Amino acid sequence: MKNSSGVVDWIKPQLMAIGLVFVVGIAGCPGKSTVEPKQTGPTPNDAQTKQDPGVETPKSVPTTTVAKLGPPLADWKTPAAAFLLTGEQHGYFEPCGCSLHQLGGMARRGDLARMLSQERKWPLSGFDVGGTLKRNRRQDAIKFLMMLDALKHLNYAAVTTGLEELKLGADFLLQQMPGDPEDRKKGVALLGANVVLFDQPDLGWPMASRIVQVGDVKVGVTAVIGASLRDQVAPAGAATNISIQDPATVLPAVIDSMQAEKPAFLVLLCHGNEAEAKQLAEKFPQFQIILAAGGLEEPDAKPVVVGKTWILNAGHKGKRVGVLGYYPDNAAEPFKFDLVELDDTRFQNDKHMRDLMRNYQQQIQDEGLATSDELLLRHPSGLSFTGAAKCAECHKKAFDIWKDSKHAEGLSSLKTGHPGQEKDWIVRIHDPECLSCHVTGWEPQQMLRFESGYFNEEKTPHLIGQQCENCHGPGSKHVALEESLKAKAADLVMADVTAARNSVKRTLEQARREMCIQCHDSDNSPKFKPDAFMEYWEQIAHPGKD
Repeated sequence: MKNSSGVVDWIKPQLMAIGLVFVVGIAGCPGKSTVEPKQTGPTPNDAQTKQDPGVETPKSVPTTTVAKLGPPLADWKTPAAAFLLTGEQHGYFEPCGCSLHQLGGMARRGDLARMLSQERKWPLSGFDVGGTLKRNRRQDAIKFLMMLDALKHLNYAAVTTGLEELKLGADFLLQQMPGDPEDRKKGVALLGANVVLFDQPDLGWPMASRIVQVGDVKVGVTAVIGASLRDQVAPAGAATNISIQDPATVLPAVIDSMQAEKPAFLVLLCHGNEAEAKQLAEKFPQFQIILAAGGLEEPDAKPVVVGKTWILNAGHKGKRVGVLGYYPDNAAEPFKFDLVELDDTRFQNDKHMRDLMRNYQQQIQDEGLATSDELLLRHPSGLSFTGAAKCAECHKKAFDIWKDSKHAEGLSSLKTGHPGQEKDWIVRIHDPECLSCHVTGWEPQQMLRFESGYFNEEKTPHLIGQQCENCHGPGSKHVALEESLKAKAADLVMADVTAARNSVKRTLEQARREMCIQCHDSDNSPKFKPDAFMEYWEQIAHPGKD
């Protein structure tokens, strides 16, 4: 919602406290060896999946290393066709880079594809179940086009038009439709058998299905968005030019159309929840493979089996890639599936993906996204950020601790990355998704810029880095009253001075429960451990007034 001045209103005042950025030598995400799946029959999903603990191990505690992992899928024979299965990437084209050894990234996925298709000579394609983005801002539109380019480079055949894709709008999606119908059979197709744009079911975009030739194998693939997401895509009364039909109503004709091409097997990309995937598997046993969204971030590699249909899940954020192998000579077990963790030991960075990322950052800079009004937010206090130098006038000891900390290097770290990464690092100082936790005066979870927050190095040099006010709140009133006190202003009310002082005080318990996690969440600090808060606090502990 925006007010009359065009500034986004603050909706959740409790999120004003931005995290204490404890930058330590964290070990990152430890790798683990992949598991070869076995068809064991129907199994409750909660018994065959695991949750990511999402906590940070203190640096004194040893972690598992990925160095012992061997080449991916080394024990697999060459399949007649292989497919990269992914989805719910939520905007993570690369790991955020805030901690070392994070899993994932399109650059490593490109290296996996190279290993399989070039080194091992596997016929390779790919399917994505959608959820490529996180929001629907201009930055996300740019990123989506970059994602499509990346998937095309990896020889993907289809990406589902899921909830996040549809939030980009019917006009934007229609602009991605090739003008020549024959061209729609090439490259990466947007699929959505039950998605209708502009009330035109025969528009042909998103496509209802595709027949994909991989080596000597012909495969039929279609996609649906679950009815459970209908209200989020097109809320009642909202003019979105998007409508969602019942998947069970549209799939029979789509299946008939694909089967007429005599494919080796059929694949359904189901962008919904797992219950919907199971229902569709029961209703349409013609699908041998269903790639489902809505599962755990870090799922088990074992398929959920409904009849003879395998329901697969590849997890979130691109940390893992599902690989499906097809072996038609083995009638009893024609498929193999595994999840490959994209670690930084076995996989290198694909040059094409790095070039895409570099061009993406350049476009963000050229369009000035970080300084656009689209990201502008009013702080709930109505106060302004003054900068750490002002704080230092009364809090010199605390300032001296801060200026020698990693907090003060927040922006510079976006220029160079971690030590050792400088040569291959892509500068991110114009990226709102990075700035929100590396400068002062941004809301980190929504990645929005407060009115008086950091704008750029030239205009707001006093707000470079993670400073005091990200945790203590904007200090304009506190500073003004303290200066009036020093000047012995005649109209000064001491109760106001005391109230302003109390307003910027924070307890350790507040920091542990509310503040640090705003930036040290499971995305940016995957192993941050709140229970070990004091161990980290010791590295940044600072006194009050000198």
